[in-house]
Amino acid sequence: MVNLYKQSDYDDALKLKKKLLKIYFVCLGVLAIPIGILFGLYLSQPFASTTEIKNTNNLYLVLNCFITAIGIIFSFIYLGIPYKRAKAYFRMLDDIKVGQKVKNVSTFVQNDLSVTEVGNVDFHVMVVLEWSEKTQEFMRRHVLVDKEKRMPNFKNGDIITYVTHANVLLSYGYKDEEDVFGE
Repeated sequence: MVNLYKQSDYDDALKLKKKLLKIYFVCLGVLAIPIGILFGLYLSQPFASTTEIKNTNNLYLVLNCFITAIGIIFSFIYLGIPYKRAKAYFRMLDDIKVGQKVKNVSTFVQNDLSVTEVGNVDFHVMVVLEWSEKTQEFMRRHVLVDKEKRMPNFKNGDIITYVTHANVLLSYGYKDEEDVFGE
């Protein structure tokens, strides 16, 4: 059987998550310095109100608002979204590491290479036919395959054995000939 995930995948996801969090806090610190300086300059202005002082105060406030708005937009788009996706991927790998795994034997139908997003993680779909004891018929099952991993290379009609956790493919292979007689 071909295993899709290794311990190194888990370690790499944890490192990426920590790295993105560090980058976020460094950028937040770099952003806080000019905001703090401008706010300090605004507070240090004399209380007496002249047109020149009002214009300087307004300039400090406008610059402060502009820098804050740019920082919020930048942090959300370029730091927040990648961190959220890395955190979701790490959470998925953590669940796989400790969660219950289910072994199935099914008939392979096709691979669907369109991207499906589940829980902020991108997947491709492997379609299989699986026997349902409840309805006494074959049903199509869409097994999620991590987009970063190689898709299984089966032909339509192959009998395969695969292991999933929460419908995410963990390992796969052809059904052994010995299993046919074992059932």
